[in-house]
Amino acid sequence: MIFDLAAAKQHLRIEHGDEDAYVTALCEAAEQQFNNYTGRVLYERQSNLAEAPENALNLSSDIEAGAWVLIGALYENREHGDGLPLPTKLLWDPYRWLAV
Repeated sequence: MIFDLAAAKQHLRIEHGDEDAYVTALCEAAEQQFNNYTGRVLYERQSNLAEAPENALNLSSDIEAGAWVLIGALYENREHGDGLPLPTKLLWDPYRWLAV
């Protein structure tokens, strides 16, 4: 999992472990959503991408910030999602992989 559970809980201001499984699922969903939205394959910060696919990308601060916005939106709106939040799109758009 690319996005850290402890960091996600801190972002969401969760101090208990009752929702760890749910927050973990949100972190995994955010990673998958990034991959789907951008057409990229996200790797940990400073991973060696020599053997990775051509569209591989290391985690960066703006990618992570977009994920925190998305995770927060999913956490707060468990039943009513309207797609990616605008700040997430703005942070992730520069990383979209466009096949020509």
